[in-house]
Amino acid sequence: MSTLSPGLSTAPDTAAGCLTQTSDRTARPSMPPSNQREIAKRKSTAPTWSQICKSLVAGGVAGGLSRTAVAPLERLKILMQVQGNEKIYRGVWQGLLHMAKTEGVKGMMKGNWTNCVRIVPNSAIKFFTYEQLSRYACSAATTLVAAATAV
Repeated sequence: MSTLSPGLSTAPDTAAGCLTQTSDRTARPSMPPSNQREIAKRKSTAPTWSQICKSLVAGGVAGGLSRTAVAPLERLKILMQVQGNEKIYRGVWQGLLHMAKTEGVKGMMKGNWTNCVRIVPNSAIKFFTYEQLSRYACSAATTLVAAATAV
């Protein structure tokens, strides 16, 4: 902080990104304390960029891993649906073994990339939305309980 005159100094204003003058004396709040508590509560429930990124990445990774885990079963399902009159794939185990023998592990994962490209953003947004709604619901329930006990 640089001193402009006795009792006044400059401090960075984080909200606007500019310099404002502050007094060295105890500052009086410009709004009633109840409004300040309300604003502080809103700020505490608002997610930070770090929390947003963590939620989106966690949801995307979970969705991608879950689709990759069941990729052979998804491929077998499609092969069984389109096989026609010649029944090569008669059951799950027999079908998985046949795919592994004829095409290898790489063949069992065919189409997984396309499926993951579709599901990763979907899962990320769903997980983020769930987290935010549960956070909002918890803060609303806490406020409701506090109001009920105050009466």
